[in-house]
Amino acid sequence: MCEKRGRRGKGKLSTLIHTRMYYMNHNRLTMIIPEQSKRFSFIILGFILDSLVSKLDQNVCFGDLGCFSTAPPFRSVERPVDLLPKSPIEQQIKFYLHTRESPSTASEEEIQVGSGVGSTHYSGSRKTKFLVHGFTHHGHRQWLLNLATALLNKEDLNVIIVDWGHGAGIPYAQATANTRVVGALIAQLIKELTLVGPSLADFHIIGHSLGAHIAGYAGERLHTLGQITGLDPADPYFQGTDVRVRLDPSDADFVDVIHTDGSSILQLGFGTMQQMGHVDFYPNGGAHQPGCDADFMGTLSHTVWAAVTQLDTLAAEGAVACSHERSYILYTDSVSNNCPYTAYPCTSGSEYAAGHCLSCTGTGCSEMGYNSKNFSAQGSFYLDTASISPFCEFHYQVNITGRNNMDGVITLVLQGTNGRSANIPLMADNEVHTKGHIISKFIKVPNDIGTLTNIALEYDKTSSVLTGWAYPDDWQLMGVSIFSAEEQRMYTFCAYGKTLTSHKPIAMGLTGTC
Repeated sequence: MCEKRGRRGKGKLSTLIHTRMYYMNHNRLTMIIPEQSKRFSFIILGFILDSLVSKLDQNVCFGDLGCFSTAPPFRSVERPVDLLPKSPIEQQIKFYLHTRESPSTASEEEIQVGSGVGSTHYSGSRKTKFLVHGFTHHGHRQWLLNLATALLNKEDLNVIIVDWGHGAGIPYAQATANTRVVGALIAQLIKELTLVGPSLADFHIIGHSLGAHIAGYAGERLHTLGQITGLDPADPYFQGTDVRVRLDPSDADFVDVIHTDGSSILQLGFGTMQQMGHVDFYPNGGAHQPGCDADFMGTLSHTVWAAVTQLDTLAAEGAVACSHERSYILYTDSVSNNCPYTAYPCTSGSEYAAGHCLSCTGTGCSEMGYNSKNFSAQGSFYLDTASISPFCEFHYQVNITGRNNMDGVITLVLQGTNGRSANIPLMADNEVHTKGHIISKFIKVPNDIGTLTNIALEYDKTSSVLTGWAYPDDWQLMGVSIFSAEEQRMYTFCAYGKTLTSHKPIAMGLTGTC
């Protein structure tokens, strides 16, 4: 089936240019050129413009996959260079099957489009997951093998790794064009696989970067695909484009997206911040990830250093694309470990960072990664993760009210049924708070300490000789409460009437045990 990319876009373009030129030059032309000459000039100009635009529109057809055009919406302001895709043969696209019977690279089996499943271990009674890499990667990259292994340990599945490495290389514009053919070929293979048992609802495509948009192209052709997971979908040539060009919610019954590298391309950000799914997750705000450089020069210097000292292109890539690659690391971790990855609905990263979005009432919360489909909530969701595994963190909102003024730093320790937290400074530097003011702080704990049982608080008064004299050494409390976001539970503690003497921590139990 040929893609429908009509000439209407060209007509709009030439009409827009005609109109704009006409109004810009109308008064001047009226004074100089007779009316008939003007009409003739615009007819000739329109013919030339249509001719130039039409030469930009090219088509190529690949048998059952249909035809592919460079016409709008694929050529646009967001994608000024639009090339024709290469054929499946030129790209050498391969499909490698991994099952519990053939889990490793040594035992993987190749499935060929048009040849059926043959004697492979593919089973129509099992669900099938496709894994699709992105730009400059190939089908035997370690992250794909790690994810395939984690999925097979979790479920009895058919896992098919799509290798389009020969089409995913530089230049980026060509790799971008090639994604359309890869998506079409995946769709054709899925149609063939449904003949041996599974329904389209049993298929799930997980794609990273350009692979996320490949998943979208496949889903667009299938109409009722079960699920697509986009792992930091590529931004360049995709963000802001028509839904036919990029991943969008209509590509599957359920589309979940993890954004990890949505900073500006000027800061070497490769991923998009644009919502593209039913559920979009923004760990750590979605732009930069902990443990990765957040600025251009830091990223560039670490990339060069890794390349020179380790003589390893993968190490250099890991530096420059650290946040971009974190998406598939987090997803794999969500499969392998028991981290909850609870994510909270919010309108922006700044609102979430202020601690304003920890409630699951209303639209409800979700869970990033493997379990996302088990939740009905839709929209944008935020959460925090650590820089190393286990990545999940546990979120608390701390509220403290004092009976007198204070200037200093408060440190908190949480004690729960599973253990205790480290010392948590509630402010980075001295802060002044007046009596009756509620000090509200959003904190994260890297380990699950269980149900809270008690806390310890310490007040360290400012040592400034300029202002310290104005504040007492003793800070009197009116109340302390802590909201556990994961539990959606508020804890209150025996704080009323307690006095914190500077540099002397005190413990407090739960209200009711005072």
